[in-house]
Amino acid sequence: MASKCCRRKKEWRLFDQMIALKASYPSSICEIKNGTLLWHSKLRPTPLSKEYSVLMTYKPRTRPKVLVLGDELQNLDTKDFPHIYSIDTDNKYVEICLYRHAYEFSNYKLLANTIVPWTVEWLFYYEIWLTTGEWLGGGEHPRGNQVEENKCSFDKER
Repeated sequence: MASKCCRRKKEWRLFDQMIALKASYPSSICEIKNGTLLWHSKLRPTPLSKEYSVLMTYKPRTRPKVLVLGDELQNLDTKDFPHIYSIDTDNKYVEICLYRHAYEFSNYKLLANTIVPWTVEWLFYYEIWLTTGEWLGGGEHPRGNQVEENKCSFDKER
């Protein structure tokens, strides 16, 4: 019998991802359209926090796209808004950055066990940032000649 380290990893199908998301977040809305998983839920990082509307889209072998939507978002016009890919102030949403390296998330990991908890963590540090003006969630931020649209470092070679 092969040891665990030698067994082939299982790549999760979109249906598997959807079932895991619905099991972990029963009040969420989750569907698969044209080979893309769409997930919408309300998340609250702490019992005293606001509730945030979150939309995630995911297509296998691509980076999950996570948007925080709505009027709960503050300081959208701040120049140094941390850990984001983009902000749309007119439509009130931010696309958030949750990880940098390709090995941190892959088709072999469940969104419900990685991306969603990381989103809750991002929201936690976002609320601290609103109060203190300092991002305490760690990570790397581009400086100098790095691409301006990409406000959060990310391995683009996935």
